[in-house]
Amino acid sequence: MLKALSIENYAIISKVDLEFDASLNIITGETGAGKSILLGALGLIMGQRADSKVLLDKETKCIVEATFSGYPKAVDALLKNNDLDSEEELIIRREIIPSGRSRAFINDTPTNLGFLQKVSLELIDLNQQFQIIEIQNKNFQLNIIDALGKTDSILTKYKATYAKYKENMQTLSQLQKQETAQLKELDFMRFQLDELDTAALVEGEQKEMEAEMLMLEKADEIVGLAEETKFTLIDSETSLRDVFADLAKKWSAFAEVDSSVSEAYDSLEEIQDKINEIVEASEKLTSKVESNPVRLQEVRTRLDLVYTLQKKHGVQEVSNLLEIQSGLATSLANVTNRAETIEKLKAEIRRLKVDLEKIAKDLTAKRKKVFPSLEKEVNKKLQSLSMGSAQIKVESQVTEDFRSDGKDDLTILFKANKGTEFQAIKKVASGGESARLMLSIKATVAHAMSLPTMIFDEIDTGVSGDVAGKMGDILKALSAKHQLLCITHSPQVSSRAVKHFFVYKEESKDRTSTFVKVLDKAERITEIAKMLSGDPPSTFALENAKDLITTPK
Repeated sequence: MLKALSIENYAIISKVDLEFDASLNIITGETGAGKSILLGALGLIMGQRADSKVLLDKETKCIVEATFSGYPKAVDALLKNNDLDSEEELIIRREIIPSGRSRAFINDTPTNLGFLQKVSLELIDLNQQFQIIEIQNKNFQLNIIDALGKTDSILTKYKATYAKYKENMQTLSQLQKQETAQLKELDFMRFQLDELDTAALVEGEQKEMEAEMLMLEKADEIVGLAEETKFTLIDSETSLRDVFADLAKKWSAFAEVDSSVSEAYDSLEEIQDKINEIVEASEKLTSKVESNPVRLQEVRTRLDLVYTLQKKHGVQEVSNLLEIQSGLATSLANVTNRAETIEKLKAEIRRLKVDLEKIAKDLTAKRKKVFPSLEKEVNKKLQSLSMGSAQIKVESQVTEDFRSDGKDDLTILFKANKGTEFQAIKKVASGGESARLMLSIKATVAHAMSLPTMIFDEIDTGVSGDVAGKMGDILKALSAKHQLLCITHSPQVSSRAVKHFFVYKEESKDRTSTFVKVLDKAERITEIAKMLSGDPPSTFALENAKDLITTPK
């Protein structure tokens, strides 16, 4: 509920502090006294834009602050989602500085107008004669039906199932798009993988084959060189091994003479060992290497395959080809797995559709049960508000597709006169009719719905006498469980107030200012009497006002 409202330096209000009752608050005053200014200030709290033109004192900032207590849980969720702390009281403040810039705060934390509008929608329900669009909204109409039908549990079950259904449908769509895109490449991927599988590549084989091919290509030259080396070192008449052996023998005779002689002898012995090693290597190479055109062709063919695959895939190593081969195998396996996943998803979606159909059918049945009672109660209230021929009718169709709230396409239709057809409210209801229709509907469903603070701005325009009294009775009954703020010119409606605010203005030499005060019982009698007969009120009007206030409602 709106606990308090403070307005400072706004329009012709210098400073006003208001504390509201939890039930029916009535606001009256002469035309032009400033009642609409109060709504303008509340508009700032609801996130409306403003500029420096609203400043009474152009050198001082304007401050409008509203305090709410016992606010809906939906507000807690909004605060939490925006990293704002929840407290016992919610304080919304707007400040407009002389430059025209505006700032908004929730519990002293800066916020933006968009978020402020979201929060205020959960806190304040503004009903004005020519701006009553809520009852024209099909979502609100459905909420009315659900509140009366007490569909909370079944609707929660439906929404949870629907959310899973939509999630699976979205996943299926994504998988099918992936499948469609990849199917175009599937044959080529299979061809590439088959080609690599057939190649049976082995890590490191390329270097081995390149070395083997070089040896096979140069086999004759290598064997010739080995034989030449062997001949020069040991087989010729003046072989190097014999030459060095003879020199070593000669140097050995002087080994004791000097250490340098001994070193020279050792070196000659080492040379002979190296010659023997070279000869041994040459003999091995001769036995190992042979001209083999068949094997050479096999190696060339294998390497050509490797080089072709590397060029095709843009790589230079067999290890890269093996990675590509593994990736292709994984991708093809994923395609197979995706196909299986798609089939499983389709089966799950079919199961969820069956569940949704059953829940939606139960939801439809539960909703339809309350149509007659809603129509009856609202029509009864309309008659009491001097709309004897006016009626509403709930029209319902079951849609083919699932929606987030069921399969019911509900519309509350209205007709104001006999012999006319039921039509959408916005097409046939005038401003006054819409106001009374809205009041009748909200009064009918108030016991079942959690409604925010409701503000009624002169919805009783054009209504007087007994009808105005009936409207006051409806407002009073509605305020038993909901906070109401009503701006009115009707004495009958005013007489139902639990707390009565009087808006007036006073003029000084250089300024006109608006003030608000809470009327006591005697002041209320006088004010309502003035509304009945004029200022000053007649004795009869005073008695009538006293009777209106004191007669049990």
